[in-house]
Amino acid sequence: MTGIARRTVSALPRDLYVVAAARAVSVLGTGITLTALLLRLHDSGAGGWTIAGLLAAATLPMIVLAPVVGLLVDRYDSRMLIIASGLWQAGACLLLAFVGNPAAVLALVAASALGTAMIVPVFGALTPLLVPDARLAEATSVQQGGHVVAVLAGPPIGGLLTGATGGARVPLLVAAASFVAVVVPALLIAARRRPVRGASRPRIREGVTVLYADRAVAIAAALAILLTLNMHVTGVAQVFLVRDTFRSSALAYGLLSATQTLGVLFGTTLAGRLRTPRRLLVACLLTAFVTGCCHAGVGLSPVLAAVFVLYLVAGVGFGMASNASTTLALLRTPRQAIGRALAGLTGLLRSAALVGQGIGGLVLGPLAPRGVYVLSGALVLAAVLTLALTRAAAVRKAAAPIPP
Repeated sequence: MTGIARRTVSALPRDLYVVAAARAVSVLGTGITLTALLLRLHDSGAGGWTIAGLLAAATLPMIVLAPVVGLLVDRYDSRMLIIASGLWQAGACLLLAFVGNPAAVLALVAASALGTAMIVPVFGALTPLLVPDARLAEATSVQQGGHVVAVLAGPPIGGLLTGATGGARVPLLVAAASFVAVVVPALLIAARRRPVRGASRPRIREGVTVLYADRAVAIAAALAILLTLNMHVTGVAQVFLVRDTFRSSALAYGLLSATQTLGVLFGTTLAGRLRTPRRLLVACLLTAFVTGCCHAGVGLSPVLAAVFVLYLVAGVGFGMASNASTTLALLRTPRQAIGRALAGLTGLLRSAALVGQGIGGLVLGPLAPRGVYVLSGALVLAAVLTLALTRAAAVRKAAAPIPP
């Protein structure tokens, strides 16, 4: 662990680490569940449409229902929501361990995704109650770092358990237990987020509009969405670049993905040092610009070793931009609307991931892998420069008072 990370860990309150651990355990359980189900469907002879349906069932509810989730987070007690979502996911996962019909599996996965959709906004909305505004970037760094580690760990653990036990039942039961375990931290966290008595009831149509009410938050969110889109467009071309263009091994492909993830973790840690809205917004613009340059550079690189370096730097940029956009949303969104803002941002990022994969699949036919990287990186650069020029006033005013 770096010196920066050690200072962050020693300075923040215990409850924050309880929140980060609960969020990571929930994400870990989701990864185990999805991996075990994918392997079970494949081994039972399911076709590509069934596999695609499973992935859609695990993602689409979190996108479509993001406004509803945000409304729930802003309207109800946080402890009740954490307990309800954890038990809901555990129940769905328990049923999945004993259900084999593909239609029933898809329905239960979609039901579990409703609980998953609650995780980021409900825990994120608690963060301003746990730390002062000056430490929000560090607190976000801790939570997102745990999230990334859990995303990495879930699939291999799910695959290992499925292979070792000869089926999906044991890993699904383990995942159900992990969701039950999320309930325990909910009882340990002293802070609780409750609706303000006498305040006007939040409305569902205010979901994404809340996120874009502040110019600085709107710019940061747009950049995070742009980088997510870019990452998934190039992600489709990545395997072809490594295996076909550079004629390298499957191990090299796996290591390249791991290199990017390592960069994301480091970038998330670095972003924890940015404590003012102005610095956060400038960091979003600069890291998005650097990430665009890196992806364009990947398409022009003559050697694979340089691609590894560019992927590491791009990962750092993505991690910093992701952290900065979330922190700005926490800093500059009215407290009673934070749930809707975070749910809206999460839904948009997941939408960008799906759209990016679709675009990547479409352009990879007409374009070679190198061309996908160059075009995608160039479009990111053009978008960043346009934002920087047309929204310069928003950057200058990013240190304006936080809305009440």
